[in-house]
Amino acid sequence: MEKLSNDDQPSDNRPTPDDFLNFLPWACNQLQLETTVLITKGFQNEYVSVALTDRSKKTGKSRIKLTQSRHDVGSDQDRENSASGLQQSISYHNIVRIIAIYDSFEHLVEIKFLKNRQIPRLIFKIIGLTIKFLPNVTNLIINSGMDQYTLYEINKFLNISNITEICLDGSFLKEGNYDILLETSSPLRHYSLCRCKLDDLVIENISRKLVYPRSASKTLMILNLSSNSITDLGASYLAQALRSNRHLIYLNLADNRLTDEGARQIFDILVEFPLTSQELFEARQRHMLYLKHKNELIEVMIKEIRAGEFDKKSSRRKSIRPISAASGKKSKLDKESSLKSIGDAKSLANIDLIYYEKALNMVENSLGDFRDPYNSYETIVKDGNVFSKGNNVLCYLNLAYNNLSYLSLKKLLGVLIFQKLLDRKPRGLINLSVEGNNLPVTCKEMAQIDDILEMGLMVHNRRLSGAKKKPQSKCTSR
Repeated sequence: MEKLSNDDQPSDNRPTPDDFLNFLPWACNQLQLETTVLITKGFQNEYVSVALTDRSKKTGKSRIKLTQSRHDVGSDQDRENSASGLQQSISYHNIVRIIAIYDSFEHLVEIKFLKNRQIPRLIFKIIGLTIKFLPNVTNLIINSGMDQYTLYEINKFLNISNITEICLDGSFLKEGNYDILLETSSPLRHYSLCRCKLDDLVIENISRKLVYPRSASKTLMILNLSSNSITDLGASYLAQALRSNRHLIYLNLADNRLTDEGARQIFDILVEFPLTSQELFEARQRHMLYLKHKNELIEVMIKEIRAGEFDKKSSRRKSIRPISAASGKKSKLDKESSLKSIGDAKSLANIDLIYYEKALNMVENSLGDFRDPYNSYETIVKDGNVFSKGNNVLCYLNLAYNNLSYLSLKKLLGVLIFQKLLDRKPRGLINLSVEGNNLPVTCKEMAQIDDILEMGLMVHNRRLSGAKKKPQSKCTSR
């Protein structure tokens, strides 16, 4: 099997940045990182090789075996290497374990940092420099070993990568700066922060980044906040973000400290609610900016259309033969040109209108309609007050293992009935989990909720793919 250390390669045959297995350990050696980087390659759930930094040449210690198959782990050869200095040269505190997952085409698609005590900042700097050479990497998982600089370094290369999913389950940061990954525009779609000891203050910072029109409000679709310390105050922050956020479709708040009050604040945003004066002002301001941008594009397009028409006329004139200079013909041509100029003057307004309509159609096709959570299609006016029709994009909500009671069940039923009667696309909640709460095992409301969810899931599946598989009820209780 091919050796994965630069010590076994010619000096002129350095690993390239797209060779993650070899390049990262080589780069760490070149930068004299005082940590051993152990990279395990995974392919179809099977570990097939190991790459790690080897500083044995410089330290005078025995060479470490760098290539292993999944059958060699724990073998006699492995024990011999351990006896000859492997355990002495690699201490538990100075090792970083990385699992590189490849697809069937040998493309690196996922990077995992598992069971690490401390991950040096330099490793993420190197990954940031090479990430553009790894276009198939979409997932990044870290379950321990982070510090306050980890997310800062990840955020620096996130917007130039194709990483759509980041899982930090079990990674506690005392600084709590998890929201830094939501600050700038990036392809991030799935963000998981399970078991990170998040409190309401951290949730407030995260929620602010999800308010429209912040960058994350237009990209993030899945947010997992389960098994933390979120109370009703944190739920109110999330509800505030859901007022305008129309991109988040999955929210997991299972195993937190929510009561009926916290659930109510979220449920109230899923039905009709009044807009504040500040929300109306900001919506109108966004509409004005949209119209201004649209008019600017129309003016540019009109100039381009006129320039194109002028070029066509010029080419036609050059192709016409010159006419004889006889006096009789000249007077006749002068007369015709004067008449034509009068006709052109009369039709100038019509020509401008044609240019404008043509430019308008081209701009509208490219720019699209004005999209806003509070536009005319998403709001309704009652007694002079403007109301939002509610958030109908959030389709999965997990409130399992909190402190909800029968009151939340009744409130939830009202939400589902409202969304069903409004029958918008998307419809709203079609998947819900409330198990583990203090709810009755069987009751009239529970049966109605199950029926509505089942019907909504069937309609959703039929709209998406026409699937005939009968869905199961998603509302369960303990």
